[in-house]
Amino acid sequence: MESKAKDRIKIRDGKLNALLDLTKAINANLSNEGLFEQYKTVITTDLGIAQFVLFIKEKNWHCASSAGISDTQLQLISANARSFEDNTMSITDWAAAGSLDIVLPIQKDEQSIAFIFLGDGEDEQMSISPSVKHMRFVQTLTSILVVAVENKKLQEQSLKQAAFQRELELAAEMQNMLLPKALPKNDKIKVEALYQAHGEVGGDYYDFFYINDHEWVSCMADVSGKGISAAFLMAGFQAHIKALFHQSQTTLSEAVVSLNQNVIAASRGERFVTFFICKFNEKNRVLEYINCGHNPTLLQIENQQSWLTAILPGLGMIDVLPAFNTIRISIPQTFTVISYTDGLVEIENSQKQPFGEDRIAEVLKGIHHSSLPEEILFTAEKFKEDQPFVDDLAILAIQQQ
Repeated sequence: MESKAKDRIKIRDGKLNALLDLTKAINANLSNEGLFEQYKTVITTDLGIAQFVLFIKEKNWHCASSAGISDTQLQLISANARSFEDNTMSITDWAAAGSLDIVLPIQKDEQSIAFIFLGDGEDEQMSISPSVKHMRFVQTLTSILVVAVENKKLQEQSLKQAAFQRELELAAEMQNMLLPKALPKNDKIKVEALYQAHGEVGGDYYDFFYINDHEWVSCMADVSGKGISAAFLMAGFQAHIKALFHQSQTTLSEAVVSLNQNVIAASRGERFVTFFICKFNEKNRVLEYINCGHNPTLLQIENQQSWLTAILPGLGMIDVLPAFNTIRISIPQTFTVISYTDGLVEIENSQKQPFGEDRIAEVLKGIHHSSLPEEILFTAEKFKEDQPFVDDLAILAIQQQ
């Protein structure tokens, strides 16, 4: 009797130490592989259970740890993984599984998150088998392990989400720094712009600046993709534009070729930039433009409208641009230029109809009670009804006398 009492005390102390060691490992943030290895040692060595399989549910059920199991047994249980939760494995299935005769569910919030299968192999001793003797302890130990692994996964997801959110905030800050803060409005020219972010920060960018006392440059661009990498690419792109036009007498064609190489070097072929750029000389009244895969810009001269469409692919799409010519238009009269990103024209209503380009033209033909970009956005908001915006959008309107 005394010997049996000592054995029980030894087993009890061993179980308490196993729980303590596992808890310490969890608190020390030991890797999942390390935790499962420690768990396996307790099950097989300390408790003397010959066979076990631990299945955990993540996106799908999968085997997290096992010992003493043949490939055939493991394949059989894996093939019937969907039946774990509703206990629909047939007697034939269990018979084929061999000596795995105990299955213990692990639940959290009344949902099964794991199952532990136990067996004693070929042990034919008349005493109580280890898997039966220790099954409640095994269930407790497994529950602590599996919940800890799941909590660690949730914590990692939370950290990733926090890092992603901070990335978006940095991208938004960077994007706001890129956009011009003051645009000219006088009796000769009126420049207005609007930018509306949506969800993940994208790479929409517009700019307007004078390169001398009588020539100005306007551009609209959109980087493929979202987030901080798109914002970084656009920051470098904007800096390159400013350097090209403020440090030398760069032509539009020279600028586009240089910008294409800049995007290729910066993005390594993983991103591209759609780009519209125009330059206007207020003395000779000539407008020059190049459109690189961007949405058509609307040009209205008096009451006549035309679309300045793409003549080149997006920048960064190909290493060497095909031969092209800068398009020049002589404009002696008052004119208006409206550029925008695809987040505007791709807005849809409840019938899945896109806002499109024609509605922009209709706004420009109408009477303007506020700024042109604001009127265009107001029209788009009415058009989409209760449908959400699907992307960032930017609008730049220039009215030149």
